[in-house]
Amino acid sequence: MKLPEIEIKHRRFSVLPNKYAVLYMIWYSRNSTLQLYRLAIITYLSSHVIRYTYELPPLISKALINDLGSLINDGLLEQLTLNGRLALRVTDRGRQVIRELHERRDEYFLIGDFLIIKLGNLLNELSRIVSIYQDMDVKTLLSIAIREESLRERGLAGAILKDLAFELRSACENALG
Repeated sequence: MKLPEIEIKHRRFSVLPNKYAVLYMIWYSRNSTLQLYRLAIITYLSSHVIRYTYELPPLISKALINDLGSLINDGLLEQLTLNGRLALRVTDRGRQVIRELHERRDEYFLIGDFLIIKLGNLLNELSRIVSIYQDMDVKTLLSIAIREESLRERGLAGAILKDLAFELRSACENALG
């Protein structure tokens, strides 16, 4: 896999497109398969690592959809239906790309516009994110994402989102044990 490179202060870094981070997230999920709506929410919640613009937060990002389409066209992902819901699964070619990423764990990469990180640290963070969110109840997951968006909004829009997030919360959310 050949990645573009950029020079910053006389040091060269490979640039890792967001789509490969998303591919890794799907690969790390159970059976290398993840439902599309859940992936959209998880990616929204991982904005501290992977930045996408969301036209309808926290669900619709044209950039994310375009990247997924590119991964499908490149043969790294396949679409399927699980329990009547659209899902994505990593193909054998996708697994090969993941192996190549693992081989470069000790290298520093530029992610997005500003994050320079050792690839191993990025993969660890993405693994942590998927582990936390992949089995979470969808109402709770959506509640967290809407609450995040409510913090970005002001005025009535922020109040509406805050109230909606509170309404979606499960009774045991934020409970210990």
